[in-house]
Amino acid sequence: MATSSSSSSRAWSGLSVDYSSPIPYHERPLDYEPAVLCKCGVKTARWISWSNDNPGRRYLKCFFARAGGCDYWKWYEDNMATPFISQLLVDLRDAVRSLKETNKQLKAQLAAFAGRMDEQGVEEAQLRDLVAEIHQLRNQIVVKEDANARLTGRVEKLEKERVVLIIVIVACFAIVLGLMFSK
Repeated sequence: MATSSSSSSRAWSGLSVDYSSPIPYHERPLDYEPAVLCKCGVKTARWISWSNDNPGRRYLKCFFARAGGCDYWKWYEDNMATPFISQLLVDLRDAVRSLKETNKQLKAQLAAFAGRMDEQGVEEAQLRDLVAEIHQLRNQIVVKEDANARLTGRVEKLEKERVVLIIVIVACFAIVLGLMFSK
């Protein structure tokens, strides 16, 4: 069972009404017998109408009508749908189109959210790098503070030794002076 989709939208004619098939075709446009030939002598394509007036009704049209073919067009079968069935098909067609549009919008939103998630992932990675750098800097601060405390202690010890040395030098100088003047 082959599938195909109709491209019978009326957008090309300037109308904004969408006549394209809301569902995939179960048969290709040329998969029918007996063959019906158009004015060009080519087998006509069998399409499905999705207009409000003839929903689900099949028709034959020149396969090359949009590319310079002829204007051959004919209903493939009599309209056997009751008004109820016709309205039901129109409602179902509209529901399918609405769901397709909703699906399209949801996919667009999902793509936008995926983009935001990617951005957040990059930001989270950058934040993790910054946190790691902060921890590294804090560790360096602790090491530097420890080294600073040791150096401060050594400086204080050297200052005390210097004071003692000055006192010893002054005392020695006083003793030498005392000895020099005492003779």
